[in-house]
Amino acid sequence: MQQILIMGILALVILIGSITYLGLAGVAVIYCLGGNDSPRNRRIFFGILGVLMIYAFVCMCIHLAKYGWPL
Repeated sequence: MQQILIMGILALVILIGSITYLGLAGVAVIYCLGGNDSPRNRRIFFGILGVLMIYAFVCMCIHLAKYGWPL
């Protein structure tokens, strides 16, 4: 029972973390593509950061699906 509870908590933390992660990456990409008044270099930086965050998330999902959770 305790192991099920621990796995459930880990699943919730991973789910909430991944949703937050994708949300921040999406905001960074939208911020980069938007017509705002921030400097161009900052928009480019946040755009690249957002794309790298999405890429890292996809790679992490593929790795977890292939090798499983390292517990």
